Amino acid sequence: MATLLLLFFGALRALPAAPSTARPVGANASAAPSVVEVRVGVLLPGRNLRYPWAWPRVAPALRLALEALEPQLRHAGFAVRTAFASTEDENGICDFREALLEATGLENSEDPDVLLGPGCWDPGYLVAHFAHYRQLPLLRAGLHESRSSSRDMNTTVYAGLAGRDLKAFEANLHQHFNWTSRPVVVISPEGDYWEYSLLNGEENGGPYPLTHRPGSPKQWDNAWFIQAFGRVVYILMSPEMLRDVMHLLEAQNMTNGDYVFFYVDILGESLRAEGHREAAKPWQSKSKDSRDMRYLREAFQTVLVITSHEPQTPEYQRFQSQVILRAQRDFGVSVNDSLGTLVAGCFHDVLLLYLRALNETLREGGTKRDTSRILEKMRGLKIQGVTGMVSIDSDNEREMDFNLWAMRDVESGEYQVVAHYVGSEKRIKWLGPIPWKKGSPPLDDPPCVYNMDGSSCGKVSSRGQLWACLSRTDDLLPGSRCETSHCVDPPGMDAVPLAAYSIIGNHGSLKTSDSVVGSGLVLKVSSGGLLKSPLRTILRSLPLPCVFRRTRGLAETGHPTTHPSLTLSRKTDTRTRDSS
Repeated sequence: MATLLLLFFGALRALPAAPSTARPVGANASAAPSVVEVRVGVLLPGRNLRYPWAWPRVAPALRLALEALEPQLRHAGFAVRTAFASTEDENGICDFREALLEATGLENSEDPDVLLGPGCWDPGYLVAHFAHYRQLPLLRAGLHESRSSSRDMNTTVYAGLAGRDLKAFEANLHQHFNWTSRPVVVISPEGDYWEYSLLNGEENGGPYPLTHRPGSPKQWDNAWFIQAFGRVVYILMSPEMLRDVMHLLEAQNMTNGDYVFFYVDILGESLRAEGHREAAKPWQSKSKDSRDMRYLREAFQTVLVITSHEPQTPEYQRFQSQVILRAQRDFGVSVNDSLGTLVAGCFHDVLLLYLRALNETLREGGTKRDTSRILEKMRGLKIQGVTGMVSIDSDNEREMDFNLWAMRDVESGEYQVVAHYVGSEKRIKWLGPIPWKKGSPPLDDPPCVYNMDGSSCGKVSSRGQLWACLSRTDDLLPGSRCETSHCVDPPGMDAVPLAAYSIIGNHGSLKTSDSVVGSGLVLKVSSGGLLKSPLRTILRSLPLPCVFRRTRGLAETGHPTTHPSLTLSRKTDTRTRDSS
């Protein structure tokens, strides 16, 4: 972060002061009729088509916008010129350093009146601060962060794909199904899962979600977390990892309808036909084992997919075809007709909106560098674009629509849209019922699972609460203790081999014992402290469905030892057995 800030402020000091008036083209600025040159600086990945906002996809969209406006631009005396700079590093990755350096370069060489891009999260955040400092409009589409720092980014217009409306959609869903407890978010340790910033926050009308981003892609970790903390789960990871998680959850009997899993897939990658996978069947994997495929299809009955809403109008279909055609003709690349084209459409439409606002500002005597006035105009306008109605709210953010997909056809496993969230109306249009596995939505806070208060919860327990007991402390002091309350083990579950083959064996002396005290399980640090990381690894290796309470204490010496000793005690009513 320190390096990022040094780059940012160093770049700002190197820039000249921003001009404040429009400059007509030609030697004599007072000549009439004058032509106002509008310079658009574009900051996007140059070649990497992994990014839906890569230049080969967005460039055709911008050219289509300017061609559509050509008569009006000529009549208004506008000459629009674009200057492109790539934000990719040498590895083809969208990089914040490149974005800032190229923004600085464009400012010095092209003196742009407006910036367009970047689509990527981190570069976009930094360039937004840059644009604010230079008082330049920044038109963004693609991925962006939460508006927690909006004061420092108030010249940025967010034209899609996701923003505050994703939070509002989540809040609508929870209200509809009467879910009031804290949701759970599981994020892959790999990749830049920006959607978390859009789900995380009080603006969604509910509490902050409890978030888990494991340090490794092992799916047992995710299963533990879900068992311990929630029934309404949002998953942010690749389609391949999603299938791995659901396969494990199916084996753990967690896809029986007691949980619901929302897979946040804004660009609809999991629903596209690709290789072995048919369209609208995100559960299909490379496995040739028919049993695996059957298990995954059954598991995915509890998975709902959230995507952007793709327009179905003839105008959008024509636009999409032209983008695909021109990307091949002008750049020699093939782009499919996925939701990625929607990003290009968002850039197309926000450029139209900006040019209209600029035209109104100039007609009223303003200048093309009157940024606050132009942005005010943009907030007050509504236009029909190729992606639908375009309107910007008071936070300079476009109102976006989303779709909710469910496995409507259980036999074939095909997903269909069951709900359409309309951003401009802040409501959900239901298109069909969700085929809940148990006939109704799961409870987000079932009795005697997460809340054990009340006499009726005496003999009932939840799963995974050993982790919940211990994960809230940075370490365990010698003598710290987590103890079960009314533990009910699943059939065939034996804690002794689970513990013996876990990472506990690498941390001092493992002692397991049965006693006649009663029903329960005790994990005790008897002579030393443990770091947080290995402790959590221990807990992940012991999938015991018990509720634990934690107490703090010190051993007689009061000092942690180099080789801590753990005691895992299983309490039964019959016999006592000790092993080391």
